[in-house]
Amino acid sequence: MVSGKYSALSGAVAREQAMANIANNLANVSTTGFKRERISFESMLRGSRQTRQTRGINYSRIRAIETDFSQGALRQTGRALDVAIEGEGFFKIRNQGKTYYTRLGSFALDQDGTLKTTAGFPVLGDSGQAIQIPGTRGRAVSIDEQGGISVNGTPAGARLQVFTVSDPRRLKKVGNNLFVLEPGATEQVTESARIIQGSLETSNVNMMEEMVRMIDTQRKFEALHKVMKSYSTLGERQSELGTVG
Repeated sequence: MVSGKYSALSGAVAREQAMANIANNLANVSTTGFKRERISFESMLRGSRQTRQTRGINYSRIRAIETDFSQGALRQTGRALDVAIEGEGFFKIRNQGKTYYTRLGSFALDQDGTLKTTAGFPVLGDSGQAIQIPGTRGRAVSIDEQGGISVNGTPAGARLQVFTVSDPRRLKKVGNNLFVLEPGATEQVTESARIIQGSLETSNVNMMEEMVRMIDTQRKFEALHKVMKSYSTLGERQSELGTVG
């Protein structure tokens, strides 16, 4: 009986964590460039793994939390330095010597003509150096679908690059729509993605889908909670029977 009680408890804890994941997705439904996360579960029901790790108890637990990098819808802003990626890939930026990847393409130019994020992080080109666009004061900046940058119709000698990674599962979220690439994967410049000027990519969270998942997860949590309560009641009755006579 104790085994069943702990099995229900592990399932309830896993669903509670899933609820937190869903809540985070819903909280970012309007966050530009946000990528939703998905939870997968696993059960250890048999074999040596169950014997070693769970001492014979049928545990249910979260197997992995993975980021869904599917394309979000594009929203037009009309701003010249707002750009969105259509297809796979990321912009590469740098902050305090560290390299990050992002889908959020809301950029600005500083006084030196360095292309930066709205948080002030330099945007990097394929050479690993910050992108410089000189002579832009009072002039129109245009960015074509391949990332080529022009000022008043004249090529500026700079290109906004899009990078893909060999294993997106190695991208770790660090907040503010930024990712770091963990060891075991490499980056490369891609030519297949299109850059759309004057637009930003919206969150890829589907509110209705998340609400359905929330209701389903809540019902499973309540069912597991009832199971735990039933085991507690049975335990109390067993204790009472043990004291008779």
